[in-house]
Amino acid sequence: MKKQFALSLAFLTSALLMGCGSSSTSSDEDSSSSSSYNAKDCTLSEDGIKILLPSGGEEYTIGDSVTIVFVAKYANAGGFSVLYKASEDDKGTELFKNSVGDDAPDGTACTEVKALLSDKLSASTEASIFVKAYNAPKIRATSNTFTVKAK
Repeated sequence: MKKQFALSLAFLTSALLMGCGSSSTSSDEDSSSSSSYNAKDCTLSEDGIKILLPSGGEEYTIGDSVTIVFVAKYANAGGFSVLYKASEDDKGTELFKNSVGDDAPDGTACTEVKALLSDKLSASTEASIFVKAYNAPKIRATSNTFTVKAK
């Protein structure tokens, strides 16, 4: 029952986040132009995380929404923390107040969320997204780098 509630909550949160980011402005065009992935890539056979989006090389501006897609497999993940890193050495800034994704993903489906690149984040030519399992920080992945320009 708890897992079903968590899945429903995650789905509702994703739907709300996607609904909030659906309006298009000129700065949104860059953030949506690279936002595609192949559903067949939403599989993972071993414990871990694979980030599909951002895939690397994208260009965003502070204020844009970025689509983050990852697939994970870990029995006791407890959801996932998603952080923005302005550089490899950056400790990262949490993009969501709560964990996202399934508590125990089986590696057969992707998690897709939208995050706002708020003005509290630093612009960077080597930005990345870092995803880690809430209950098992050793289960983690970092996206390829992308650019975030100042407003």
